[in-house]
Amino acid sequence: MSIKVKTKSAIVVAAASLAAAATGVAAASSPPITITTPRAGAWISAQRNPYIAVAGGVQFAPSTPQTTRFYLRRAACGTTNDNPHLSVTSAADGGDGCGLIVDSVVGLGGNVDQAAFIDFPATDGMPLALDTSRQISGVIDLKGTAAGVAQVNVSMDALVGGQGVTVGSDSQSAVLDPTASDNAVAFTIQPSTSLIGADLQGLDLRVSISGPSVDAGYIGLSGKSYADLPSFSASINRSVEISLDDPTFSKPVPARLGASGSAWSVAIEAPSPGRHTIYAESTQGFETSKPATTTFTVRR
Repeated sequence: MSIKVKTKSAIVVAAASLAAAATGVAAASSPPITITTPRAGAWISAQRNPYIAVAGGVQFAPSTPQTTRFYLRRAACGTTNDNPHLSVTSAADGGDGCGLIVDSVVGLGGNVDQAAFIDFPATDGMPLALDTSRQISGVIDLKGTAAGVAQVNVSMDALVGGQGVTVGSDSQSAVLDPTASDNAVAFTIQPSTSLIGADLQGLDLRVSISGPSVDAGYIGLSGKSYADLPSFSASINRSVEISLDDPTFSKPVPARLGASGSAWSVAIEAPSPGRHTIYAESTQGFETSKPATTTFTVRR
């Protein structure tokens, strides 16, 4: 059998590399934005127009409901190459059948060590737009000639806005079939309502196993254990901001999105007489567009 190990969560470390990757994605696929009002080169009378209408169009990626499957992966057992993690891709795992720490009692009177757990932090598939209206579901496969009753405990944490948050947990008991090489234990997690509309920067699944059983602390991988997260194809968090004469957006002004989500508008107080530039940018989740600009002149 595989070496039995216990690991600690690496969600913050994994999220740091994912955040860097997300920055690269933002630069590569920016949602386009345009400014239609005021038109470039326009002359505006401050006396007649104490407020100036600023408007334009924007195109966001569709937020289509979907399911993102994360496979429990492991490269080895109890070595420096162990690396338990979650991945959206599946393959043969060198650590297939690795186990948790178990106590020294042998037989059905024994009990899998309830203090033992394995953390599986996501190394890809982030960021993820979570859909809290649906349940998370998955399977933890118990491998080997397991017998007795096993209780599989799963808990999920995430990184949102740089802060660790609890997604949810579940515990499922199963009578194990000793004649089967794999016992699949299904679980479901109802995501916390506090995460409605959340964009996850990181994800971690903790698995522990307890109960009066023997050989139940070994997890089948290579595609047999996974978690299905309800998600959206793109973030549902969308916004447009403008900035007057400041390309750094140090004091941005939020715009109102139209009902269709493809138009935006805002009214600003007419600036002092002279030539001015308006900058506008759109944001969807962690992606921010390249600013659109228009230059106009204010006269008394």
